[in-house]
Amino acid sequence: MPAHPARAVRAPCIRRARTLCRGVLWYLRGGRVGALILLMINKVAASLAAPPRPAASPLEREPAPSAPRRRRGRGRPKGGSAGNVRERLLAAARELFLRYGYRAVSSRQIGAAAGVNFALIRYYFGGKPGLYREILQSVLPPDVGGMLGAPQEGGRELRLPDILSHMTRVWAGNPWIAGFVLREVLTPGGPMRAMFLREFPERLAPLAERALRAEMARGAIRSDLDPRLLVLSVVSLAIFPFLAFPLTSRVFGVRNDEEFVTRFLRHTQALLSSGVAPAAPAGVARAQARQ
Repeated sequence: MPAHPARAVRAPCIRRARTLCRGVLWYLRGGRVGALILLMINKVAASLAAPPRPAASPLEREPAPSAPRRRRGRGRPKGGSAGNVRERLLAAARELFLRYGYRAVSSRQIGAAAGVNFALIRYYFGGKPGLYREILQSVLPPDVGGMLGAPQEGGRELRLPDILSHMTRVWAGNPWIAGFVLREVLTPGGPMRAMFLREFPERLAPLAERALRAEMARGAIRSDLDPRLLVLSVVSLAIFPFLAFPLTSRVFGVRNDEEFVTRFLRHTQALLSSGVAPAAPAGVARAQARQ
């Protein structure tokens, strides 16, 4: 009767185990040379009992083909048209900076949010600081810097209502600016304070002051007013409602829509006109008083 397959497999193992045990016992009794001989016999038997390793197939002998290494070409990394990529990076960075702050956002996160290679930030803007500067310059200089540095339509000189209107509309039309200023400029150690002061207030305030001095020279504004403090008053009137929007919107009903902005401008311009208008001549003042 043929032996059971399992028993046939276990038989060599049992024999090797017995040989190993004998060698150990012989070693313990002092027969070290005989024990070493038995252990060597056991090792040889184990190697003979092991099934031979099959030869490698031709496919296994051939090395796996490595993926071709792609070399990055010169110029702009691929990611879409230039205008489209720039706008996507600006939009993604504006949202992330406003939500998490400048320091907490990495270039890689901006690239992922925009769906482009983050190396494009360095290509287009020179790095994350340049991207931040571009975000601000895309809003403020065209509306404020250009407005303060050039004559108005029809060749007329810039006037106080123009400055107030442009500042108000810039802040009302870009609510993210308030969050940026509060987080990155006004807080102690704000990372973008120096850049913001250098790029905007320090450059735009003298232009506004120069325009107001010209109005004083024309007699359109009281000459006894301090033009620098007058710029501060205009900036406060135009900016504060939108800088403190979470409070002013609930307490005073401030909104960003055109209807409110138009009504707010009528009010502030009338308020400023009454406060800065030159005094009427004595005869005119008496006639107005009698009326």
